[in-house]
Amino acid sequence: MTTFPQFISGLDLANLVVNAGLLQLSCGAIKDLHAETNRNPEFSVRHKLVSQSNCTIIAFATPAISAKDTVLQGGDLVSSSALKEQGFPLFESLCSKGNPSFSVHGAAITLFKAYFQELSLLKDQ
Repeated sequence: MTTFPQFISGLDLANLVVNAGLLQLSCGAIKDLHAETNRNPEFSVRHKLVSQSNCTIIAFATPAISAKDTVLQGGDLVSSSALKEQGFPLFESLCSKGNPSFSVHGAAITLFKAYFQELSLLKDQ
């Protein structure tokens, strides 16, 4: 019986994303979402499902924030160890022996936490 590794390397994953057209599909879905009129401006996150024969892409859009302000304020990054301490280990799979830690933009984590239930429902679609 052949066994396969649980995780694949970043290079293998990058090769899959590019060759399967996932990058183009993802960018197209995000572009389409940004072009659409926001019918519910009270919601800070919008999403769009794009179904293909071999995958489903979920694109997200938020109101633009000032990248300049974010950079001037130190980037607002949250480390993987801080996420783990906060009891939010959902991104631990991003760690590897070669890359034992990472940081994520704080606003993205805040939005992810706020919409976690909705994201869980999308996962089942």
